[in-house]
Amino acid sequence: MPTQEAAGRLFVSVIRGMKMLQAAKARAARVHPAVESASYPILFSLSGEPQRVSALADLIHSDVSTVSRQVTHLAKAGLIAKVTDPADGRAQLISITPEGSQLVETLRQKRAAWLAGLLEDWTPEEIAQFTAYLDRFADALQDEKLP
Repeated sequence: MPTQEAAGRLFVSVIRGMKMLQAAKARAARVHPAVESASYPILFSLSGEPQRVSALADLIHSDVSTVSRQVTHLAKAGLIAKVTDPADGRAQLISITPEGSQLVETLRQKRAAWLAGLLEDWTPEEIAQFTAYLDRFADALQDEKLP
């Protein structure tokens, strides 16, 4: 069990890392002229299979009204399509279009290249260890209710 002092230092480091990621995101050039980066998680979540808006909201930890607005915008941009849910004709499923899939692939490549540049002086072992710690930390956050 970590000491409160160690946990406090970790908290400061995590917040700093989040702020640095937000700043980098704000500086990044738009990959698609009509899409805000806040909508990217929806596209990444649709890479697997079509989803209802409520399921997307759960996947990206957002509220349904926000996701619904983003879905409408992404559909107008031609990156996703709304189709009738075969299991419930009253509901709609959201699926990614070929253009949306291409955007996701472009984003993955650009993000990987950017991150590779940041980590160019790290060993593969250090990257693997850091990845494992981040995954473990994210799993703990997912399982824990914040105060």
